[in-house]
Amino acid sequence: MSTINHDSHVFYVTSQGYAGDHWYSWFCKALNVHPEMFVYIANEGSRPKYFNERSRSERPDIVSFTKFISDVGRTYQAVGDCYSYRAHKMKPLEDAFKDDVRWINIIRHPYVWLFFYTRWRATNMRMGTGQTKPLDHEWNIVQHELYKDLRPYTKDNVEIWAFYRGLTFLNHHMMKDLNTDTKHVKLEDIANSKDYFNEIVSYLSHDRVQFDEKNLDLIYSWLYTPFRGEEKVFVTAENQKNNFEDWQLEAIDKIVSDEAKEKYKNLNYEL
Repeated sequence: MSTINHDSHVFYVTSQGYAGDHWYSWFCKALNVHPEMFVYIANEGSRPKYFNERSRSERPDIVSFTKFISDVGRTYQAVGDCYSYRAHKMKPLEDAFKDDVRWINIIRHPYVWLFFYTRWRATNMRMGTGQTKPLDHEWNIVQHELYKDLRPYTKDNVEIWAFYRGLTFLNHHMMKDLNTDTKHVKLEDIANSKDYFNEIVSYLSHDRVQFDEKNLDLIYSWLYTPFRGEEKVFVTAENQKNNFEDWQLEAIDKIVSDEAKEKYKNLNYEL
């Protein structure tokens, strides 16, 4: 009797957070349509907002977490987590499981990602009135010295300092992700191709799962339909670029390096 490698049924989708971007939530919800897939969405990023187990920036040890979701999802052909982890922090997973546990890193046009990153913080990160702990954490880790020559702000000017911090992510954290040796997948490409969606599913599940045409038609009908808790917000990179104010253009010029801009250009993400 052969032994089942249960860990190989686990997969991860990394990103630099999804911040209420409908296409990020759409991809995860789409995966959950299949009866043989069970997928968390940013689970470990949200837990610290409600439980005092660790800070907002910390995550459970990924090897232990893999064993945990392997156990939880034992009755599914594929069980995964979307967006809790970052690509440049996945080496312990690879060291422990090699190709058994597959993962991809999903990316988005930087200007669209930046819009949702800023908006998420400016709208208090889906917390209720008076509940500011997550936003307080964000403010406390802002590298204010980096922005002293830019448009000034106070803690209440979330739309300014979050924009600056988002640019710092694009210039630093995102670059660390993109320099990681893995499959980097453009979310726009998935949204534009059912075949590519199935190709990604097949890769993550070791060819155990595929979507039929009926389910593909269903999930692609949701591309522009907000889910519960979402607002109808559709943003294009071109629209963002054409509507930046002078202070934003100055910040982009001073914070985002030429190296980062070239990296995005090579991905056909023009800044």
